[in-house]
Amino acid sequence: MKIGIIGFGNLGRALASGLMMSGSAREGDIFVCEKNPEARLLAARTPFGAHVSEDVNFVTENSDVIFLTVKSYVFEELSALIDRDALTGKTIVSFMAGVSFEKLHSLIGDVTLVRAMPSLAIASCDGVIGYTKAPPAVAGIFLKLGYAFETDPDNIERVMAFSSCGLGFAAYLIDAFASAGQTMGFSPETSARIASLTFKNAVDRGDFPGTVKAVATPGGATEQGVIHMGESDVYGIVAGAVLKAYERMTGAG
Repeated sequence: MKIGIIGFGNLGRALASGLMMSGSAREGDIFVCEKNPEARLLAARTPFGAHVSEDVNFVTENSDVIFLTVKSYVFEELSALIDRDALTGKTIVSFMAGVSFEKLHSLIGDVTLVRAMPSLAIASCDGVIGYTKAPPAVAGIFLKLGYAFETDPDNIERVMAFSSCGLGFAAYLIDAFASAGQTMGFSPETSARIASLTFKNAVDRGDFPGTVKAVATPGGATEQGVIHMGESDVYGIVAGAVLKAYERMTGAG
């Protein structure tokens, strides 16, 4: 299968890495449209060995599945240049947040469309990706990139806010924990290591409420910290961050 990627920024590179690691693509199977010359050079090098061009039709004409990994305003400009006849029989997968099926069809016509929202961890095939109904071959690609699940079109922005944006929120919280370690006198390296392992240990245990209960014994030090977080409404702050991201994508805020 020949795979096209329109845009080779962070998300496009993450996708290409995941495709190679999972075996969904081999060197030479990927076609990339990218304006930035440095990004084109990167795409052409090993391990990707992609065919690269600034011409969007070079990608659409040579690919069976085409992923849109650019900003929506960039694609709006590119769409005016696309030969729609070259899209016949192909699947277009949009990773663009906030761009509805109706909008996509208005830009590129009556083609087979899938919307999907991935996290950047698809680069190591350990990501989260929610997707709308997709042909079996495309769904198979998603399933190799990590935890993949089909969802209704109305829910796709929720996946973006909770998972894709959530990766940044999780990293922010870990960084805050590491910063607390530095405040206590640990070096930046030691603080980052302890923070990473502590969060990993919590994830590995799985039962988050149970872990809190097991560690925060009555009258103990952990309990005091948990009480402080409760009084500071950490739950509300985190939920509010996810909601703000969702509102930004849907224009509800």
